[in-house]
Amino acid sequence: MQIIDWQRFLEEAPPEGKTSAITVGVFDGVHRGHKALIEQVVSNNRRAVPVVITFKQGGHKKNGDAKRKYPGDISSLRQKIAVFEGLGVDQTVVLELSESVRKMSGREFLQALHEHGKMSFMALGSNFRCGYQLDTGAAAIQKFNDEHGIPTCILEPLTENKIPISSALIRETISVGRLDTAAAMLGRPFTVDLQGTAVSPDGCAYNIAGQGRILPPPGLYSVMLYGNQAEKPAEIQIEDGNIIITKDLADICPEYIGFLP
Repeated sequence: MQIIDWQRFLEEAPPEGKTSAITVGVFDGVHRGHKALIEQVVSNNRRAVPVVITFKQGGHKKNGDAKRKYPGDISSLRQKIAVFEGLGVDQTVVLELSESVRKMSGREFLQALHEHGKMSFMALGSNFRCGYQLDTGAAAIQKFNDEHGIPTCILEPLTENKIPISSALIRETISVGRLDTAAAMLGRPFTVDLQGTAVSPDGCAYNIAGQGRILPPPGLYSVMLYGNQAEKPAEIQIEDGNIIITKDLADICPEYIGFLP
């Protein structure tokens, strides 16, 4: 899978004779609803390149409600990209929230997808909005696409126990320790990426909160450690935004920790 930034996307058209099937979003956690959108663009891969446009920064970088503390991202960018690739995406465009991107209206953004990406199909959720101050919603996007002869698939949120699945709801369930519910909405166990986290000198404490990512409440948890091409069941402690493993497990050099529901 090709991974490019927004500037390169603007400068490079799809291969000759190809167009792009596009979906856009933060895709934090890449939950079951996100997967349904991505499957829509991938299903168009005979006629178009399946493209996902996502953001490097997590929601804590753009949360407008200063009174409500953002609990952290569900997944790292590396995790998101791995899921995209596993679903059959050919190209991921990673957007930095630069000033120019922030000030772009929704219509300007769509025009860029149409002109530079040769967009021939778009999938989005019914509650999706884009553009400066989120000025453009799903209905306006469909109208723009209709004007340019671009088919649009608008999906309603999937549900779990009749409740719409969302990244915000998954964060809430993780923050209160309902990991079985989070796993059901994600479609897989909640997993933490340890790459790039600050580690204590003894190699036992990983500062996850310092990376702007969410953890369950403090306590003891049953997990799977993934590292050195090995998997090992273990118990870990969560304390003060850190994942703490025992010294004998530090030798595994875990890359990921999967929480057992």
